[in-house]
Amino acid sequence: MIKSEFYNMMEGLCPNDLAEDWDNCGIQINTEKKHVDKVLTALDITDSVIDEAISKSCDMIVTHHPMTRAGMKRVDYNNFMGKYYIRLINAGISVYSCHTSFDKIAGGNNDYLATLIGLENISNFDRDNGFCRKGCFESPLLPVEIIKLLEEKLCVSSKYFRFIGKADRKISKVGLCTGGGSDFIEDAFEEGCELFITGDVKYHFAQDAKAMGIAVIDAGHFGTEKIFADNMAEQIMKKNCVKVVNSTIDINPYLW
Repeated sequence: MIKSEFYNMMEGLCPNDLAEDWDNCGIQINTEKKHVDKVLTALDITDSVIDEAISKSCDMIVTHHPMTRAGMKRVDYNNFMGKYYIRLINAGISVYSCHTSFDKIAGGNNDYLATLIGLENISNFDRDNGFCRKGCFESPLLPVEIIKLLEEKLCVSSKYFRFIGKADRKISKVGLCTGGGSDFIEDAFEEGCELFITGDVKYHFAQDAKAMGIAVIDAGHFGTEKIFADNMAEQIMKKNCVKVVNSTIDINPYLW
């Protein structure tokens, strides 16, 4: 596929206009190659992901997180990010990112997670922020059952999860935001959600949730967004334009 056509296809799939002002979606690296034959989908660029792209003969990586948000003043091989740029350019691999734009679209990260865990009647919040989704389980579940469900569907050990709330309270109505969505806990409470699933919940947000009486599962930024690779691969494959493989590298930075 001609690379310019690939970029147009990606823009149609996930318009950059949807991205937050602080974000950096779209082309991250555009090498001299004029065609895209094989794409790797991944959450982030790391050395291991670059190794994987090279080993699988990919000439494009589509990531969720942009390589940088604030720009770079210099590209230095002695700096880890500079090394990524140099390695990718030397290998002829371009990089395209869909971050907050993909979180918002129908079928993006948030819809995908809601469907994955079996929520029904999925919709945006009434006070729509673009990111959050809400829905209900067919039958109410205990928090421990929901945690086991997340562990199974996300393929992430629950040792990385944290829970705020009452362990014996059955839950039906759930709100969620993949990544770092603790700013939306109060919104979820006002939507009548009994549980909010997200990542990166800081201490004061946890205390606020406890005071409001809404349960929270912090399944981690990585845990709630690793689904991007599978989801984006499926979205691109529907276009029947290039070969696509999703990254199988575990880039979770946490050990315990």
